[in-house]
Amino acid sequence: MKARVGSVVLVSLLTSVAPAWAQSPAPPPPPTPPTVILFPATAAPLPATPVVAVSPTREEPGPPRLTLRVDSTRPGAVLERRAAVKESVGGFVLLPFKATEATWEPVCVTPCNVSVDRFSTYRVNAQNHISRSGNFTLPQSSDALHLKVKAGNLVAHRTGEVMSGIGVAAVIVGASLLITASDFHHPDNERAAGAITGGLGLVSAAIGIPLALATTSRVHTESDEEIADVYQNHGRRVPLLPDINLGNGFTLTQRGIVF
Repeated sequence: MKARVGSVVLVSLLTSVAPAWAQSPAPPPPPTPPTVILFPATAAPLPATPVVAVSPTREEPGPPRLTLRVDSTRPGAVLERRAAVKESVGGFVLLPFKATEATWEPVCVTPCNVSVDRFSTYRVNAQNHISRSGNFTLPQSSDALHLKVKAGNLVAHRTGEVMSGIGVAAVIVGASLLITASDFHHPDNERAAGAITGGLGLVSAAIGIPLALATTSRVHTESDEEIADVYQNHGRRVPLLPDINLGNGFTLTQRGIVF
């Protein structure tokens, strides 16, 4: 009887513990050991990546430069460089002509210190109440140059140019009247008109030419030597004869009318 009771109790305990043991989580799997790959000692090393040396790009040499210092008797003088020249030829009423068009670019405004192309042509432009200078090239005696601009008055210079143009035209008209007076009905009146017109033209030109000449801006070196003016690389100009601006892009120069 006691043995049977004990068997029943043992069976009851096993049935109560079995569900709990079945529901408990399984233990985690053991970690996987790292894979180690062994290379034989005689294995050849990996080839090295070749290194290609890249040489720097070689810059093309530019035109020779010159250090330029520019001062002016009046501040604000604009120094310009001739960047290009365009020449064209043609004919007008069966008469050949040659026109030259220059492109200018600003370099600096005085006082200034800049590096410039030593072989270019330069000028002081008519700006800031300062008259224009003639075209000039730089002396080649050194790598550093000091220029002084003797600035002229733009209003007085333009007045001189206008008076010069009117005077020259009046002289031509007066001379024409004097020459052709005999062809008119009243030759004495024509001669008188020609003499008066020519005389007034001479007076106007006598005032205008020196005025235009005196008020032209001039460029000098530090030793007070004036830089020569040039005409489109075709020679020098006579310093006593100024250019006369006829308007509309026409200028009377020592080499003729330029437009």
